[in-house]
Amino acid sequence: MKIIAHRGLSGFYPENTMLAFKKCLNLNIYGIELDVQKTKDNHLVVIHDEKVDRAFNGTGYVKDMTLKELQSLNSNFKNYENNKDCKIPTLKEVLILFKPTNFIINIELKNNKVKYRNLEENVINLVKDLKMEKRVIISSFRMKSLHSVKSLCPKISRSYLISERFYKYRLKSMIFSKAIKNKSTYISSSYSITDKYFINKCHRRDLQILCYTVNTVEEYEKLLKLKVDGIFTDFPNIISSINKQI
Repeated sequence: MKIIAHRGLSGFYPENTMLAFKKCLNLNIYGIELDVQKTKDNHLVVIHDEKVDRAFNGTGYVKDMTLKELQSLNSNFKNYENNKDCKIPTLKEVLILFKPTNFIINIELKNNKVKYRNLEENVINLVKDLKMEKRVIISSFRMKSLHSVKSLCPKISRSYLISERFYKYRLKSMIFSKAIKNKSTYISSSYSITDKYFINKCHRRDLQILCYTVNTVEEYEKLLKLKVDGIFTDFPNIISSINKQI
């Protein structure tokens, strides 16, 4: 099973920071996952929330702040407030960190709430500049974004993100038909909807399943029996050690 570090080693260190990513380098895992947004001055930065308030000692939207302003903020994570590796990194910094490795980088486009202009194109151009097209997966809750990624660079793998709420209120057949039309490689699904029925539906359509967020041994073992292809976890060090034993 593919083990992917959700926002880095985020169960122990501040999420989506260089420290959390560096702590993954010596782990026997498939890759890491991160979230990308854009600053006021059009830099690609790695942060999950549209606002900085939860994770950092500031307030406001990422889209309304410059890179300099964002990187002046300190982490809200206890004991890491003054750590220089716990600032908001750029996407380029993270990609360069992992370029010498075999890690796959799952880049989630955070544009379902804030519609960043040219986000897909900016990300793809950076990936191409670093010659990492075969090293990334681009994921999004917006199929329109995945279509843009496909047009810009068909060789880059794509993953359609499905939340519990979306799955409940949309026609299930629509989800699969959209993913197939996009020629997505993956469906990234919430743990709550990833049952045997859902898994079989995906596999019959040649769609691999990456399940989020799996943080207990019980959840992992259940998904392993159901033959899920991969998981996102905040504790990749713990889950990967179990995965190695099996």
